[in-house]
Amino acid sequence: MNPLTPVIIHKTCAFTLHISEPVETLKKLAMFFQDRHIPIDNLQMHRYRNGEATAIIHCQVEKDRIGRTVDLLEKLPGVLEVEMLK
Repeated sequence: MNPLTPVIIHKTCAFTLHISEPVETLKKLAMFFQDRHIPIDNLQMHRYRNGEATAIIHCQVEKDRIGRTVDLLEKLPGVLEVEMLK
């Protein structure tokens, strides 16, 4: 192994997202993670009677991309609130 070979460190993350229009927003979230090559390990969703939902997404993100990922998730249409669980 070459001592100058870059090593990518992934960190296990869980994002809790409060979302509106769950079906459409889940499509956008799936494309968001796919486009950024972030595999989703687990996704759980709890839908409320008012049409909103809470989605919990477990994934592994490169350590230096976590902050940017949170920023982009907050700007995604249909995402009302983002919390990263550590």
